[in-house]
Amino acid sequence: MNPLSQEKIDAIAAVCRRYGVSRLESFGSACTDDFDPNRSDLDFLVEFPPGSDLGPWLARFLELKEALTQLLGRPVDIVMGSALRNPWFRREAAKTRRVVYDASQMPQMAS
Repeated sequence: MNPLSQEKIDAIAAVCRRYGVSRLESFGSACTDDFDPNRSDLDFLVEFPPGSDLGPWLARFLELKEALTQLLGRPVDIVMGSALRNPWFRREAAKTRRVVYDASQMPQMAS
C-alpha cells in the first residue's frame, strides 16, 4: 500500500508551496512493499532554494515537518538533502528515493 495517493500528493504540493520547498522526495519503506500502514513512519528528503531563511532555530523546517505529520496522519521524518554526508545513508536513501514535489516542474502561476 502506497501511503502517498494522488490526493495526498496534491495536498503535499500545497504544503511545499506554503513553506517554500523547492524539492521533496520520499524514501525508505513508503517507497517499497515493506510499508506497514499500522506502524511505518514516512521519510522525506527536503530541499529549499539556496539562501532560504529557515527562521530562528530552523522554525520553517520544523513547521514543515509538523504540517506533513498532520496532513499524513502519521509520524514524519524530514532530512535536508544537504545533510546527506554519510555515504552509507546516501546510498541507502538513493535505492528508494521518489520525487514527490519539484517546484521546477510545476506550472508557474500568473501574477
